[in-house]
Amino acid sequence: MKPAPRVLLSLGLAAGLAAAQPQHAAAGDDTVVVASWGGSIQEVLTKVLFQPFEKESGIHVIADDTSTIGKAEAMARSGNVAWDVFMASDQDVAQAEEDHLLMPLDWKVIPKADLMQGSATADAIAAYTYGTVMTYNTKAITKPPRSWAEWWNTGTYACRRTMRNVPVDDLEMAVMSSGVSTGKVYPIDLALAYKQLDAIQPNVVSFWDSGAQSIQLVAEGSACLGIAWNNRAVAAMKDGQPIGFVWDEALIHHDYYTVMKDAPHAAAAMKLIAYAMRADVQAKIANAIALVPVNMQAFSAIEPAMAKYMPTAENLTQAVPVDMTWWAPNMKPAYRKFSAWLVR
Repeated sequence: MKPAPRVLLSLGLAAGLAAAQPQHAAAGDDTVVVASWGGSIQEVLTKVLFQPFEKESGIHVIADDTSTIGKAEAMARSGNVAWDVFMASDQDVAQAEEDHLLMPLDWKVIPKADLMQGSATADAIAAYTYGTVMTYNTKAITKPPRSWAEWWNTGTYACRRTMRNVPVDDLEMAVMSSGVSTGKVYPIDLALAYKQLDAIQPNVVSFWDSGAQSIQLVAEGSACLGIAWNNRAVAAMKDGQPIGFVWDEALIHHDYYTVMKDAPHAAAAMKLIAYAMRADVQAKIANAIALVPVNMQAFSAIEPAMAKYMPTAENLTQAVPVDMTWWAPNMKPAYRKFSAWLVR
């Protein structure tokens, strides 16, 4: 049995996407600037997306690895927009839409017939799916926790933890640690969340601010338990580091392709995004870095060696899709409160 369709069905994808064929750049539209994040994702995107797109289309891709919502907001305020494609997390898309930073996508150029249900809005399209998962040091722990209640249990796991330094994910984890079921996480009970965070904080060695740090702290043994993005954990495992992870009660996210309002090369940006949604491109990204495609046609090309790291239907019945409709109006006050809590 091929594992790829099992992943496909578990994510509830719709069927059929014709491969987008970007045309050659028109005069004056021969460049596109893409804001992404650097690191291992940037390396993969350069190899399987940016360079092949440039070769096929004739459009020169300039990658800026300093993508942040703050920088996008500053560009919009100044009227000096340098980015065309803004690769953004789901929480950053929610904020960008609130602040009207994005232009509508051109669905005559970008096909979406067979993408994961709910993976596109008027001005954003999911690049891939990933999960924030429980991680553990395999030298220190042989039987990992399978719920946030177990992860929080300092009697069973009498060792240090590491967590994110932002409220997204941490608040959801906190309420689930008290016994709230995965289907009743939203709206988040903030009083309960902070009660649970207060309880675990003395056992947290660090609140990390980068994907690399999330892995390093657990791999080196500073923490025995942590949280990380699944692709980061997979990369560490393939590199031989003492890292394991479980999909139980994972927080499911998307990262998105968007186009900045007043982007100087908007037409080229639409063509790049169309190319990025092709099944063959999505499969190459999945095979390189364990990010789950949103194009169903990509799943048949996922290699079995990588598919074993992907979430199954059983995993996802106990996972929590992060609810950006709740986060959008609550994002700014939640960040202010969480930042104050971290430094109290």
